[in-house]
Amino acid sequence: MPGLVARRDGHFKQIAPWSLLWATALSGRLSASDVAGFTHEFRTELVQRLTSLSAKDLAEMDDAEVKGLTLLCRSGFSGLWAPKVTKMLALYRPDAVPVLDGHVAMAMGFRRDGFRSGKEPRWGRIEQTLLTLRCVLRQQQGELTQIREQVAHAVSDIGKVTDLRLLDIVIWTSQDDRMSRPGSPTDFWLNSPRRDYQPGGFDPLPLQ
Repeated sequence: MPGLVARRDGHFKQIAPWSLLWATALSGRLSASDVAGFTHEFRTELVQRLTSLSAKDLAEMDDAEVKGLTLLCRSGFSGLWAPKVTKMLALYRPDAVPVLDGHVAMAMGFRRDGFRSGKEPRWGRIEQTLLTLRCVLRQQQGELTQIREQVAHAVSDIGKVTDLRLLDIVIWTSQDDRMSRPGSPTDFWLNSPRRDYQPGGFDPLPLQ
């Protein structure tokens, strides 16, 4: 929701040196070297790939347009591959760019590092995943609509979330529930108690 407000206020009309820091909103775990490598040359190439992307939802893209999206999602450099880059780009295009992190890689049958290891094999995994997500969005539209309807009474602003972002959430939490680690046991999300939800106040406040 903060991303939606930021988009409305024009913060995603440019890619600046600090834009990469947006990825931290989705646990991008950036390092100083990541930010240092986010050079003007790299940003220029990223802008070209982003602006040439079809202005369609992923579900509406044809195969050629998915290839363009693949090229965008595979952008990066050593230490900054799809898991971090797509966490930033998904805020720019939440209708088209999925968050390709380790949880999504495992959901697609790859290793956790499937979107950041190898070169051409990584590119193929990214394209295969985008095509799979497109298929899910097309064929399971009814299920996504049902999820919205089921939670709308408790999460009043769920309607503002794109179908792709909703699918991201479903995939991520379901994969996270498969793992057990300190502070997050198996089925953590499935067994989480219901809590009252209130939309946050994300509007910017002017300086007086």
